[in-house]
Amino acid sequence: MTFNALLLAGVIVIGLIFAFSSSGDHWYYLFKWIHVTFAVIWIGGGVFLTVLAARAQLSGDTGEILTIARQAAFAGERIFAPAGAIVFLMGIAMMINFDWGWGTFWIDAGLVGYVATFITGVGVLSPLAKKIQATAAEKGPEHPDTLAVINKILLIARVDVCVLLLVVADMVTKPFS
Repeated sequence: MTFNALLLAGVIVIGLIFAFSSSGDHWYYLFKWIHVTFAVIWIGGGVFLTVLAARAQLSGDTGEILTIARQAAFAGERIFAPAGAIVFLMGIAMMINFDWGWGTFWIDAGLVGYVATFITGVGVLSPLAKKIQATAAEKGPEHPDTLAVINKILLIARVDVCVLLLVVADMVTKPFS
């Protein structure tokens, strides 16, 4: 077993011990731990990539922007989409386990935000990231068409991250409840 696998196994074992040693409903705490952990991975990764992309855009380094677009396409498909699905499923598990009740503003707002950002990621950002690569390969990284797609994806990604941050605010504050 590699060192990284041992570290991950240690985190999982200690997390399970924490969840099942807590007072109250152990399953709720397990679902919540998984929900929050994957939300941090998803949203933190999105914020990080957005900051890196904005930095690259300000520098005018199209090679760096293209590299970030490639990394974003990978992260979106292999990390963010699965993490978002896990966040959703654990949220549903908490709802069923805790019986909060559907139709509460903060739950509905969170679901709407989740659906909007998940669809944006899978249906818009991922295809645009691939389009950047294709346009750059066909016309060059500094061609106006390539730069236009880059600017479009960076704008949409910034808005998407803002939606995710508003979902976090909604989940933490539970407004109008």
